[in-house]
Amino acid sequence: MIVLILLLTITWMALQSSFTLPDLIVGFLVSFAIVSLASRFLSMPFTDGGLGRSRIDNRNYARLTFKWIAFIGFALWSILKANLDMARIVLFRRVADIRPGIIAIPLDVKSDAGITVLANLITLTPGTVSLDVATDRRTIYIHCIDVQDADAVREDIKQNFERRVMELFP
Repeated sequence: MIVLILLLTITWMALQSSFTLPDLIVGFLVSFAIVSLASRFLSMPFTDGGLGRSRIDNRNYARLTFKWIAFIGFALWSILKANLDMARIVLFRRVADIRPGIIAIPLDVKSDAGITVLANLITLTPGTVSLDVATDRRTIYIHCIDVQDADAVREDIKQNFERRVMELFP
């Protein structure tokens, strides 16, 4: 948990306008409080399947921390790339050439948290919006502003977004 506390403290310091010792202390205390309050949720992936106390394996925790960092980096990169694509579409394409569409994507992710994270990641990416998840939770419907090839969009979502979400939320 100390790695997470340090990451949150560094984030706190990055968001401050001044780098002083009181800011560092406040950031550390806020980070410690957040990790303490969320420790049960954060340790859920390491439970042994029972309802008893959870076991935390430091190697798995470090691996999961790096997966989260990689996921956040991927999400930010995807958002940046989609913004550039949207700017290109708006500035250089004729309205008649833009082909919006709704695409049904079959889901492999099963958990509610995984489906929620996937839907939010799709919606945060400019040019796409999550519309609905089927009642059986096997299909998500998304709207894309420009669909030249529905199968390519479907494959991109499955291979890039859903695969990374499933590493964190099976």
